[in-house]
Amino acid sequence: MNENKKYMISSYGTDIAVGLLDSETAEEDINLSHNLFNTHVNYLYYNGVLNFNTLRKFYRYLINKNFLMLWTPNKTYRSILHEATNKARSVINNDVCFRNFMPEIYQREVATAHRYAVRLDNQ
Repeated sequence: MNENKKYMISSYGTDIAVGLLDSETAEEDINLSHNLFNTHVNYLYYNGVLNFNTLRKFYRYLINKNFLMLWTPNKTYRSILHEATNKARSVINNDVCFRNFMPEIYQREVATAHRYAVRLDNQ
């Protein structure tokens, strides 16, 4: 299911978490999302996990990423934006999978924290 996918999306409270599955483009995604949207990155899982407020903001990120890659001086802004939007839509449809992985991570962290908790009340 996750083979050949670049992104894995999970709900995370009111936000979404985007797991970066492609190790070749992860650093580029991390740097660009931070520079464009000041996105927080968690480096502990996958090749990084980006936090966005909404799926729409992630979609805007993909449009901006493709816009910067497609930009040439001889094309109009409108034509580049149209092409970047289509490419972003293609990425959403083909390179993204949806799996609610953040609750799994949180439950694992809570279970680990409880296992190593120190009791001080019986001294």
